Amino acid sequence: MNKEEILSTLENILKLSEGDQCEASFSGISWGLTRFANSYIHQNLAEDNAELTVRVVFGKKVGKAKTNQLDSESVAEVVRRAEKIARAQEEIPDFVSLPSPVAPPPVKGFFRETAEVQPEERASMVKAAIEQAEKRGIETVSGTYYTGTEEMAVMNSLGIESYFKGTISSFKISTFVEEGTGLAQRFSRNHKMLNFERLTQRSCEKALACRKTEQVPPGVYPVILEEQAVCEMTGYLAFMTFGAQAYQEGRSAFSGHLGDMLADEKVSFWDDGAEEEGFPTPFDIEGVGKQKVDIMTKGVVQGVVYDSFYAHREGKQSTGHAIDAPGPMGPIPANLFLGKGAYSLDDLVSQCEKGILVTRFHYTNPMHRLKTVITGMTRDGTFLIENGEIVKGLKNLRFTQNI
Repeated sequence: MNKEEILSTLENILKLSEGDQCEASFSGISWGLTRFANSYIHQNLAEDNAELTVRVVFGKKVGKAKTNQLDSESVAEVVRRAEKIARAQEEIPDFVSLPSPVAPPPVKGFFRETAEVQPEERASMVKAAIEQAEKRGIETVSGTYYTGTEEMAVMNSLGIESYFKGTISSFKISTFVEEGTGLAQRFSRNHKMLNFERLTQRSCEKALACRKTEQVPPGVYPVILEEQAVCEMTGYLAFMTFGAQAYQEGRSAFSGHLGDMLADEKVSFWDDGAEEEGFPTPFDIEGVGKQKVDIMTKGVVQGVVYDSFYAHREGKQSTGHAIDAPGPMGPIPANLFLGKGAYSLDDLVSQCEKGILVTRFHYTNPMHRLKTVITGMTRDGTFLIENGEIVKGLKNLRFTQNI
């Protein structure tokens, strides 16, 4: 379906609905995946799929239904099903309305060359990465490389009409040598920004540096976290702390602390769906344009992100951060940024007399939302630092820590 056909289908859904309010959304994907393991490609797949979601409101009753059948009969059926579900619901006391239009920011998210990548080109890049690793003496390499396009459109009876078509790409590579493992990954709207050679080099360096590991001696150590480990923590902060649902229900570390200093002045967080350095997306699942939100500035709490439901509870406007509607988790910042510090990773290592360097975490889980406590394991490169140098690989550690 092209843009005109998609919007025409959504408009027809609004006409078919008997609800007081109606929202129709379209989500489509066309992508190809190349997967490799044991240093050879073992799977290629392609998917073309599209889904319609209809949300219908009767007073304070809300119902939602989905289908991936786009013929006229199926479209009419999903509208009737959403209405039937809505009528069967109990009223939601705090529900006010579907959102009104908020213009999406301009976003550059479509790159034709990324949309046109063929399996042969993905295979060529995978082959080059495997050969690069083999030259370093690493014979076990695995990972994934995908490229494609996604389309999103939302229309509602209050005047929202949002459409976006963007490209997607990701390269992930894992390397294994003796006890050592390394991993590197990047996502981008533009596949030319993935930097396959650098990702492969990083993964190889990690695996080779920890091919022999030792237990860390008992003690208290300063810890340096690389970017992937920090991203894991900030993702949990976004989930536990930065959304309006947790804030309003008193389950966020920010609850009751608007304007308070809760972190070091070097720490600033913001969310910006239009920033090209991230994974830009102009509007949320409700079709509301994404607003840049300052969450924490120099350690001081500035605010949280909103969808329409939680914004209406405070008499505010949605900031464009709905991820599901209605949804159990509430709004979450999906384009989160952390302000850069004054020191590089090399600077931090060189200034450390004795400490531990962590590449990334895995099997991470939340333990206490108010205290932002998470638990998990280190993975793919944990190292002992002595006198400003990385001296040995360490066996992976479990941690329990408040962020």
